[in-house]
Amino acid sequence: MPFNPEAPASPPSPPHGMNATAIAAAAAAKKVMQGRALQQKNNENVAKYFAAAMAGVIIMFTIFHWSRFLYSRYATKGLKESKIMRAQVSAARLTRHFLNRRVPGFTSWGHAVLVVIYLAINVILTVTNVVDWGVSPVAKRLGWLAMCNIAFITFLALKNTPLAYLTAYSYESLNPLHQVAGYTTITQAFLHAILQCITFEEEKFAAMLLELEQINGITAVAAFFVLLVTALAVRKLRYELFYVIHITMFMLIIINLALHRPDFSKKTVIIIIVAAAMWGSDRIFRGSRVLWNSVNNRATIYSLPHGGTRIVLNRSPSRTIPGTHCFLWVPKIRLLETHPFTIVSATPTSLELVISAYDGFTNDLHNYALKNPGITLRASIDGPYGALPNFGKVADKVILISGGSGASFTFGVALDMIKKVPEASKLSIDFIWTVREPETLSWFRSELNELKASPRVNLFLYTTRPSPSNESEADAPSTLVPSINEEKKHASSAHSSSTKADPNTFGIDIEKKSSSVDSSTSLEPALGRPDVDAMIRDVVSKSGRNERIMIAACGPDQLMWTVRRTAASCISVSGASIELHCEQFGW
Repeated sequence: MPFNPEAPASPPSPPHGMNATAIAAAAAAKKVMQGRALQQKNNENVAKYFAAAMAGVIIMFTIFHWSRFLYSRYATKGLKESKIMRAQVSAARLTRHFLNRRVPGFTSWGHAVLVVIYLAINVILTVTNVVDWGVSPVAKRLGWLAMCNIAFITFLALKNTPLAYLTAYSYESLNPLHQVAGYTTITQAFLHAILQCITFEEEKFAAMLLELEQINGITAVAAFFVLLVTALAVRKLRYELFYVIHITMFMLIIINLALHRPDFSKKTVIIIIVAAAMWGSDRIFRGSRVLWNSVNNRATIYSLPHGGTRIVLNRSPSRTIPGTHCFLWVPKIRLLETHPFTIVSATPTSLELVISAYDGFTNDLHNYALKNPGITLRASIDGPYGALPNFGKVADKVILISGGSGASFTFGVALDMIKKVPEASKLSIDFIWTVREPETLSWFRSELNELKASPRVNLFLYTTRPSPSNESEADAPSTLVPSINEEKKHASSAHSSSTKADPNTFGIDIEKKSSSVDSSTSLEPALGRPDVDAMIRDVVSKSGRNERIMIAACGPDQLMWTVRRTAASCISVSGASIELHCEQFGW
């Protein structure tokens, strides 16, 4: 019979003894193996895409930060006035005007947009390139993404994060995104476990759940559940307990996930090793720094009115900047714990902290100071941490706003500025501080004296509760801070007269004030809350387009809401350049 190329080829003869059923089974098994290999390859690619996407977001923020930094530092007047640059600046201001606004549930619209981008990346990578859509492939994809996100949230949690240098976002600024990523990871882990159990049941492999690798996976999911419960129920009430549980569960998750997928050929264990290496190296570095800073280091502690404690250490790291924060270790109070506090002042031979007592460590420290005033204890620090702008170089006017113990930040920044800014500089500082009890102002007695003595600083002090003495002697002179040189007082008054406004402009009821003297020229605090919105707008309205205003705040949530809303609304194309820096209040 002649060969016909159009004729269908006859199937090869089956091996001797193999029937059609066996052939079909072999073909099906081969197809399954090919599908699993393709699925494995796609999942490996998803991990690469996830890493690339996160790196892309970081690069975008890095470019944005450094372009603004270089522009503010090195751009000539001619370049700033060019049409192209003015158009770019206008576009940037309009964008920041929107992104800096507060939105319920998020720090700002910028934060909300970033969260949406992050969640969109996770959703897209979950549903794309899934082989043979079904329960098992989706379960495996969710498992891979959970692994990737564990590495990502570990990176965000690093205290010594490279992002502080690349983007000017320190670890505490990244904490909101860390939380969102954490909840996303927990959700993916739960869905992975549920869908995998359904797969085992459908394929009659339920007995596999008793295998050691599966038990490790179940243990990791249980640890995720504990993390979720403590984050929702314990974090706000007992942060120290939450932190201990958080770290313990994290280590349990890392160990069990490594044992859940230990095969290096599957590559998931590599992701876990990377996460563990990042976390471990950060811990080792921090521990080494605490030990180094503990050499010949002692701390003297003093109790302050209304639950305050001042700590003075006799050693300070060379690169310490007031306004940043460090983790304090006092083994006499807590042997195995360090706690973050803002640095008020620092010299090569001293580092000062002012701490408000709440509960746990801070309460124990204050009680110890009450029983042992002026005692010296062994102590050390880990730090400093925080990414602060150079206020004196990036701004012509600085508005510092704080509530309660948040003044540790604003005092540190203000005192550092007046010490470093050249005398020829025209920098002016409006310092606004609100406390509950007037006696709390004595926490920063010497710092208030320094600010009062500086002609650059306009002081606005407020108290929401009158002191018993002021209720009966409203016109008595304040003895809170000793008198300073009269010549410096006159210099301060002359400097601040151009920016001083009527008290009523700031929403203060004069009849309720403990003194009729304006709080910008007296250390007697005004009774009531400052109208922060009006005070910021007053400074902005008196500034030209080429002036730069830095607004920095630290305090309760309501205060931060007001500052962020006002600062965002004041950003305009034709007005002054406005920068906003909000410091975390609480941990």
